[in-house]
Amino acid sequence: MKYIAVTIGPIYKTLKNAKKPKELFSSSYVFSYIMRKIVQKFQSRKFITPYIDKKIFDIDEVGLFHDRFIFEAQDGDFAQLQTVIDEVLADVAAQLNISFESVKSYLQIYSIEKELSDGANPILELTPYLDTKELMFQVTQDESFAKALRRKKGDKDNFLTDGKNIVDDIKKLCYHNYYCVVHADGDKMGEAISQKENIAKISKALFEYCSNAHSEIKAFGGQTIFAGGDDLLFFAPVIGRDKSTIFNLCEKIAQDFSTKIPEATLSFGISVNYVKFPLYEALENSREQLFAKAKTGEKNNLAFKVTKHSGQSFEAVVHKSDAQTYQKFLDFVSNVAKEDENANFLHSIHHKIQTYEKTLQEILDDTAKLHNFFENYFNEAGHTQYKEFFNQLVAYMHASQDIQQVYATLRFMKFVKGDK
Repeated sequence: MKYIAVTIGPIYKTLKNAKKPKELFSSSYVFSYIMRKIVQKFQSRKFITPYIDKKIFDIDEVGLFHDRFIFEAQDGDFAQLQTVIDEVLADVAAQLNISFESVKSYLQIYSIEKELSDGANPILELTPYLDTKELMFQVTQDESFAKALRRKKGDKDNFLTDGKNIVDDIKKLCYHNYYCVVHADGDKMGEAISQKENIAKISKALFEYCSNAHSEIKAFGGQTIFAGGDDLLFFAPVIGRDKSTIFNLCEKIAQDFSTKIPEATLSFGISVNYVKFPLYEALENSREQLFAKAKTGEKNNLAFKVTKHSGQSFEAVVHKSDAQTYQKFLDFVSNVAKEDENANFLHSIHHKIQTYEKTLQEILDDTAKLHNFFENYFNEAGHTQYKEFFNQLVAYMHASQDIQQVYATLRFMKFVKGDK
């Protein structure tokens, strides 16, 4: 059987130049738009990845086509593909009001055609070839394409059909002057697709996962920037419309992913930023948290970094594979959504933990001693209202066995509550 595989870029280079949410959305969406238009011309073919269904072409408010596709080819398809690519790029150039040459020189669209044996796994066989082609790309000096994307407003007659609904003011995504940039990526996907007979099922599951994730993010009060394959990028407030936290949203998305693809897990990189923090740095921080922190070791982690308005920052990694600790973390951090004015109270606790860090580290195995510690240091009448809070804190500390993680969690809660 003969297959054709296509990849497109440079996605991250384009995204990191965006200064506003709408610019980031348009920079991401155009890649999905181009892939969708190319796929549309070959939709009668059997696609290995992504999952192709007629309804996918009707979804405009978020890009669901990721940066690669593979399909079973017929004679003449490869030559036709080159023509189709040029037609789509000419369409994009016209919509952006720039030259076709500028678009083509900026974008990196690579394709290969290869005959494979009947038992071969097309994804595992063709991916290395696409990786090699991407490593050989020519750096262009023509930035007309990227600049045009940043100027685009998103009217109904161009590829940004829903652009008018994209949040352009980051303040609208804030909670107490903080907002989140979240990257998510699947773990052990190679294992999941290692069996050829599983590919069609997983491709469909990934499409459904992306659609569901977008719906959850939207309901939470966030904005999906990209949802394709096992990759996800979105903005969100720290606390959602339902008063749950960003971590609860991530867990809901992860649960859906694992239900649909039991062989894999989902890791997250979260950057929590002050409202005036540069968007490109927030994007880079989130990406670093995912790929340099969360997707290390056994993976299936959630890594977060909080950057204060002063520029100071702190971070932590929560291991989702440790189900007990992870659930205690979710239970405890949910206190940040409560309406009580406890910012000063949180400051006192986090300061006390910092002061007695070594002592607390030694008694993490003994919940009775942990309870005694907080009862001794927070024994005023006004502290009785925080009894449940202390119970959750002790449970989390005991399960975590990591005082630095607990300390970072408390700092996160304190800053989100608005304490400077």
